[in-house]
Amino acid sequence: MRRSLTLLALSVAVASCAATQPEVATTTPVSSVAPSTQPTPSTATLDPKSLHEQALLDQIAELISQTEQIRELDFLAEPTLTLVDDAELEQRVRGLIDENIDPDEIARDTALEELLGLIPEGTDLLDLYRDLYGEQVLGYYDGETKELVVPSNEDELSAAQKVTLVHELTHALTDQHYGFSDVADGLDEAQRFDELSALQAVTEGDATLTELHYVAGLPSDVQQEVIAGSFNQDTSVFDAAPSFIQDLLVFPYNAGFTLLNGLWSPGGGFDAMNDAYVDSPTTTEQVMHPDKFAVREPAAAVSLPDTPLEGYEAVEESVWGELIFKVMFNQELGASVADTAAAGWGGDQYRLLWNGENAAFVLTYVGDTETDANELQEALVAYVLAAMDVSRSRDDGNGVALTGNAYAFVSRVADRVVFVAADDPVVGASLRSFLPDF
Repeated sequence: MRRSLTLLALSVAVASCAATQPEVATTTPVSSVAPSTQPTPSTATLDPKSLHEQALLDQIAELISQTEQIRELDFLAEPTLTLVDDAELEQRVRGLIDENIDPDEIARDTALEELLGLIPEGTDLLDLYRDLYGEQVLGYYDGETKELVVPSNEDELSAAQKVTLVHELTHALTDQHYGFSDVADGLDEAQRFDELSALQAVTEGDATLTELHYVAGLPSDVQQEVIAGSFNQDTSVFDAAPSFIQDLLVFPYNAGFTLLNGLWSPGGGFDAMNDAYVDSPTTTEQVMHPDKFAVREPAAAVSLPDTPLEGYEAVEESVWGELIFKVMFNQELGASVADTAAAGWGGDQYRLLWNGENAAFVLTYVGDTETDANELQEALVAYVLAAMDVSRSRDDGNGVALTGNAYAFVSRVADRVVFVAADDPVVGASLRSFLPDF
């Protein structure tokens, strides 16, 4: 499944943001206005708009210096700042979503996620993504244009906005040094989506850790202001989203922070974090299990046979990954089952087939042990019965076929599991026929 939630080139941080008078968008290299390097024009020569922008630029120049000191890296080139009003910010965020998500891919994602019961039938994923990423944005770093986009309605940045900017400045800083945006684009093009999610965990975990170091250095009253602001955020769109989507959104921040903080804490410091960009995790399993990242435990090589399904085109082939198994099981079966069933992941390969309207899906999984494969098989059957539009199950000796308005098939041989799903039971049975070993 295309990881639409992790493919966007921007990284946004959300919190409450008051709207006041609009300001015209202004793009400026931030360091060119740093007080230490450029003279500040006399206030008599500046109009109110220029004074307003200069006040913001001075504050951001200070945040740049603080970010460099905390992160122990210096910018290689002047970071570019774009000041916008709230309306322009919302428009830019929605524009980035529209630019980065192909309508055909959204249609396929919607069909697959509805088939698997991950989202309610009739969900408009594109609108949901627009609303999720547009909910109270305080600023973002655009990895394609290399600019930091900041709302400029007030002369004084709020405490929450300064925290957000430190987070986004960290992205701008590390992207200059390690080029993660270009790497992410390459992973996207190659449909290496589990690896892409793992890389995003590094970038977001790094930025989260850096911003927390920044908050820790603030006076206690300002820290309380930041905490209070976080409780006042409007997260109604996020709260109403399926837990599957919620979990995917928070994964790079929470799991990434845990991984990066573990690298930093034992004395490795930021040098150890820098190494995570040079030799990044290649699976979400490595992110969720830092001991596996420490030894760079590889995923098993898994392949699928040809599946020339009449009327369907193979449009996507990638790795499902431990992360997706975990979040899908968590949505229907709870955290305990999800953790146990997903944790034995050793590797997988899936293929998404599409006829322009309906999805068909096949996946082969290998567990670390036969016990792990058995746990995954049992969880898959339980998940299908709970989430998919099936009403009958039948064990035909080779596996469990589940039918109704949709179709699913789950089978295990030793440490391997196969999973087939389709909107049409006839199509599903035909797809299964290409897997003779199961």
